[in-house]
Amino acid sequence: MSAFLQQAGDILEIAANGDGSLQDIAILIDRQGGMRMLDPSGWSLPALSAEFGATAVYKVERRGTAVRVEGWDGSQRCLVQRNSQPTNFLQLTCVR
Repeated sequence: MSAFLQQAGDILEIAANGDGSLQDIAILIDRQGGMRMLDPSGWSLPALSAEFGATAVYKVERRGTAVRVEGWDGSQRCLVQRNSQPTNFLQLTCVR
């Protein structure tokens, strides 16, 4: 598995196990491995890469119970998705 796809999987795992408050976010990786996170509204992945000089760009989206990560690095594109697992359970107590 390529490092690019492994990184997308790692991002998906973290996002899917979050608390559900995740908003859409773009994650940009630069040549030195630095990371920048920003709002992806109105941007394509290639445009984000060009504007910020990123070597890889990932967009994380939550749609209902599904979390998806789309990635692009100039020569590869990927899309990974999974249903998020509820981490908090509502406990109901019956009182008589």
